[in-house]
Amino acid sequence: MSSIQGDLVKCLTGVTKEFTKQRKAEERNSRAFANRRYMYSDRVNFTDVAGRILPAAYRKASGDGQYPASKRQVYYAAREEFRIATGREIKQQRCNTLLLQYMNTHPSITSSWRVTADPRGTLLIPNTHEETRIPCGTLDIDRHLESMNDDEPIDRMLTVPWQWPSVAAGQRFRAVLYIEKEGFEPLLRQTRIAERFEIAVLSCKGQSVAAARKYVDHVCHVNGGVPLFVVHDFDVFGFFIAARLTSVSQDACDDDRVAYHFRNEINVTDFGLRLEDARKYGLTDEVCKRPKYIDPDLGCTKDEREFLYSGRRIELNAFTAPQFVEWLEGKLREAGLDDLERMIPTDGVLEKAYRRSIVTVRINKAVRDIHATLVKEATDATVPKRLRSQLSASMKGSHEPWDIALHRLTADHLGVELPEQSDSQRQGDGGDTLAMMARLGITADTARRALELARYSEAEFSKAVEELIAKGEEVTCDDVAKQLRRNRRKKRT
Repeated sequence: MSSIQGDLVKCLTGVTKEFTKQRKAEERNSRAFANRRYMYSDRVNFTDVAGRILPAAYRKASGDGQYPASKRQVYYAAREEFRIATGREIKQQRCNTLLLQYMNTHPSITSSWRVTADPRGTLLIPNTHEETRIPCGTLDIDRHLESMNDDEPIDRMLTVPWQWPSVAAGQRFRAVLYIEKEGFEPLLRQTRIAERFEIAVLSCKGQSVAAARKYVDHVCHVNGGVPLFVVHDFDVFGFFIAARLTSVSQDACDDDRVAYHFRNEINVTDFGLRLEDARKYGLTDEVCKRPKYIDPDLGCTKDEREFLYSGRRIELNAFTAPQFVEWLEGKLREAGLDDLERMIPTDGVLEKAYRRSIVTVRINKAVRDIHATLVKEATDATVPKRLRSQLSASMKGSHEPWDIALHRLTADHLGVELPEQSDSQRQGDGGDTLAMMARLGITADTARRALELARYSEAEFSKAVEELIAKGEEVTCDDVAKQLRRNRRKKRT
């Protein structure tokens, strides 16, 4: 090929490069034909401006990195800038993709960004003292990975928990906050709003489920319950969610579609989002399907009804993180909750908690007194050379986790008799024996013997009694308990 021919081919290839790329795209996907009109236009692509818009949007949504920001909040912070720069509205999914690409290609800038997404699924960890479930969300998994520790120090002080174990209303929280979205949980956790204002937080994705309504009915009823505060988007569906959380619509009754029948009148306050709040914070609205009818019972004002009938709505995610925290804390204070005042339960609960505290204080003091001696004993101890094989033999034919089996093996080495643990005790849901002892005035020794005997089957109990009678020994609670433990050890070996 001559130099002239080569130059012509080079020129033609350069001129037709974009068209060739477009034609190949159309061959792969017929829908790509719709983009042909933009080939030689002055249209600005989202990708052309994403590098300039997304960092500023994250800073705005997160309060300059002070709080975590959800992908939805970043989208709302960036949406208007994309529209101004390109003349087109960007969709949530497209913004999510651009955000992910920017974070992957600019790690030096985004390494400290805390962009969250709603958890999808759950990680279940087996054989722990208490059931361990970790939501599959970005921050939840990060926190779990940071907490994993395979080098537990032997000198860590082991104590009985001090807190009163109840999770009841009036004992652990003084109000319930319902949020129609789940994406705000990382922000609430960092700001400790639930702990500071002593409120339980309940959330669902959209319309509340029957279980949420049942909980509200039992906990937030008038005359005896705690107040319920509802947070939702400013749209018709948001008002509908708030109404159906505490009452049943007539249409549902007429069509036999009632998911839950309320037994009580609910003490509820609708926090909004309301139009007045949106205007105060300058929140951006968006176009939506115009409602045909707005039920007067939903509680919208005249201005709000006119706004909604115009086919516009405002999401909670239009708040930046600092705005949402300020707005929510203001609403809670307006409702009479002060984060500087602390809740105290009724006198009856207070008395029981005091008696339990006597037990926990005494036990923890005894542990502290002997802790140094026991740590030295453990540090100086000689680990058996065949520990792994011994442990493997003790676990044969059993579904017991290795650490429980090791605990039993250690007790045998030390000559200490241990009571059998039930499955519920191993999983942490067997109840609080200390509280029950303190409440009923039962001594620790009596309670231990009674609980120990209750963990054996009737057949095991009968066999132990028959063996004691055959030996001519006295049949007492202590003797039966010892014989039961001996029989269990024989069975395992």
